[in-house]
Amino acid sequence: LAWQLLHLLIVCPAIALAVTLAGLARLPARLAGRRRSEAAAGRRDFLKAAGTAGFLGLFGLSGYGIFRQGRPPRLRRLDLPLAGLAPELDGLVIAHISDPHLGLWTTQEEIRLAFRLAAAVRPQLVILTGDLVDRDPEFARLYYEPLQELAGTPFGVWGILGNHDHYTGADRIAALLDGRGLTMLVDRRVNLPGLPLHLTGLNDQGFSNSWLGTDPAEDRDALDFRLVSGPPPRPGDLTVLLNHRPEGFGQAVRAGYRLYLAGHTHGGQYQWPGRSQANLAAAFYKYNSGLYGQDSAWLNVNRGLASVGLPFRLWAWPEIDLLTLRRA
Repeated sequence: LAWQLLHLLIVCPAIALAVTLAGLARLPARLAGRRRSEAAAGRRDFLKAAGTAGFLGLFGLSGYGIFRQGRPPRLRRLDLPLAGLAPELDGLVIAHISDPHLGLWTTQEEIRLAFRLAAAVRPQLVILTGDLVDRDPEFARLYYEPLQELAGTPFGVWGILGNHDHYTGADRIAALLDGRGLTMLVDRRVNLPGLPLHLTGLNDQGFSNSWLGTDPAEDRDALDFRLVSGPPPRPGDLTVLLNHRPEGFGQAVRAGYRLYLAGHTHGGQYQWPGRSQANLAAAFYKYNSGLYGQDSAWLNVNRGLASVGLPFRLWAWPEIDLLTLRRA
C-alpha cells in the first residue's frame, strides 16, 4: 500500500508536472511579438497542449515501465577482485538473485525463466537474498519445478528470508523450501564442503524494522548476529554474508566478512537513466543499488526480479547478477 501511494500521489504527478514545466519554460519565446489578445489565446491553447502532452507522456512511460518489468531479467556480469583469495576460488561465479516476490506480480513461469537464464551461465553457486514469496506461504511450492533448472549447481543453491516473507509467513515458507533444491540459511552459518567458502545467512527483522531503512548518510550497526548458529569460518575461508536489507556494511566488514549480498531496494524501481545511484531508494538507504567496495570487501545490492506496489520500473530493470571472484 505504501508503494502504491508513493506511485500514485508523488511519482506519477511529478513526472507529469516535470513535462508540463518543461513546456511552460518555452512559453515566453512562443508568445513574443504577439498582441495581448492573441497571446492570451495562444497561452490557453499551449497550456492545454502542454497538459495533454504531460499526461500522455506519463501514460507512455507507465506503459513502457510495465512492459519492461515483464521482460526477462538482464544478466549483469561483475568481476570482484579480492586480496588473498584462495586459488580454488579464483574465477568462481556466483549467481545473485533477489526479490522474486512470487505470488504478487511474478508467476511460476517467470521464475522458471529467470532460473534457466542463470543456469545457462553455469555458476558454481547460486544465492537468493529474500522476498521469495508474497500473499500466501503455500505459493512456496511453486518453486519446486523452477528450482530443477538449478539442480546442477556444483556448490548448491542457498537462500534467506526477506521482510515480505515475514509478512506472508516466514516459518512456513522456510519449511516448504528448505531441502527442495534450496537450502535456507535462517540465522545459520555453514562451511561449504570442498570449497574454502563460508556462508552466513541472517534472518530478516520483518515487522520490527521500518521498510524505509535508515538515514542514507549513515551506515549504522543494524546487523544482529546473536541468534546465528553453526560452525565458525575455517582458516583461509572467504566469508560471505547474506542479508536481505543492505544495511550495516561497515559492521559486516569489521565482523570479518569479505562479501555481502543483499537486495530489498529493487534499485528504487525508478532510476535516472545512466545513474544507478539516482533512484528512489537512495532517500532511505546509503547502499541502494549495485556494487560498493570498502576495505578490501564488497557489497552487492541486487535490483531484484520483481516489483512491489505496482508492476512498474523505469531504468532500474530486473536483473540477475553474475559475480566472478578474482585474485587481486
